Amino acid sequence: MATMAIANLCLDTNILIDYLKNREPGSQALNRALRDYHCGITAIAHYELLYGMARARRSIGEEVLTESFEILALDKASASIAAHLHADMIRRNQDIGIKDTLIAAICLSHSVPLLTANLKHFNRVEGLLVLDPANWKGSALS
Repeated sequence: MATMAIANLCLDTNILIDYLKNREPGSQALNRALRDYHCGITAIAHYELLYGMARARRSIGEEVLTESFEILALDKASASIAAHLHADMIRRNQDIGIKDTLIAAICLSHSVPLLTANLKHFNRVEGLLVLDPANWKGSALS
């Protein structure tokens, strides 16, 4: 029985939406990510995509796209990281909202960088490697 590879790059919701809508820089960044990495998405990003589809009452390929990725769960370890991270960020007046806090905590828990266009929020998270799709060339995680 083959073991499933562990994601070494996490894609944020905005990257997936850019890809589905053929918008840059997310679309090209996702293609580079798929070429060079085993990609995952958080359960939160999966929820956000499905919620968007439910609100719009139509699909643009979300279900098919998400089948290509490992889903990184909100588990006990990531929930603990999220709780401390959220409390600390609120204390520092740097709150990024619960969904982004959960996404960041899942990435931290799994030790994977996050490819996202939402630099304003995720650059506030200490210890999280954030990759900007506008500048990321795909061949190195930096």
